Amino acid sequence: MQQLAVADSVNFYDYDEVASKIFWNELYNGQGWTLYCGLRLASIPSLTISGMTVSIEHIYTSNRMVQALGCHSRQQCYENNPDFRIMESDLHNLYPVWIDASNALYDSEYGIIEGEYWRFENCDLERKKGVVEPRPVARGNIARAIFYMHNTYNLPVSEQTIEILKTWNLADPPSKQEIRRNEKIQKLQGRRNPYIDKPSLVTTLK
Repeated sequence: MQQLAVADSVNFYDYDEVASKIFWNELYNGQGWTLYCGLRLASIPSLTISGMTVSIEHIYTSNRMVQALGCHSRQQCYENNPDFRIMESDLHNLYPVWIDASNALYDSEYGIIEGEYWRFENCDLERKKGVVEPRPVARGNIARAIFYMHNTYNLPVSEQTIEILKTWNLADPPSKQEIRRNEKIQKLQGRRNPYIDKPSLVTTLK
């Protein structure tokens, strides 16, 4: 297992190691649901649910990390910027998703869509003009993951998005599953998401 960094009891690993072993075998171990569509995870390592392939989603996308760090490509960031390698593999920013839903949301921003404009198959997931509105029970998870990345790595988030995510954080507080996930990540990675432990911390974000 290739350990990338150890600082203040915080452990990070290469993303390929995280994706192939740690995320599926240790963090989820065949339990839980996909974030966007709420599909129950099937047995590992098949990573399929009724024939639908499941993948790992960066909530704060890797493309945005690359842009924030001023790289021309992910490969350039991966090879030359150790901060990127740590950000990319941070478990707090990774969730299981149905890959077709993830592909449909490529290059979109989280936000609010008035009415029921577009719905992805059987998922409560809407997209319009580059804006994505996830199902209500996923919104708090998404907000707290983005707040964590914004605060931990100083990654940019627009003021408008922060205000939307604050409302999601309030409307969808941490569930028992999200709290257990935070506990597991603390054991694996050595760092907690403080916005799960204390959601009211978001009032200090700008």
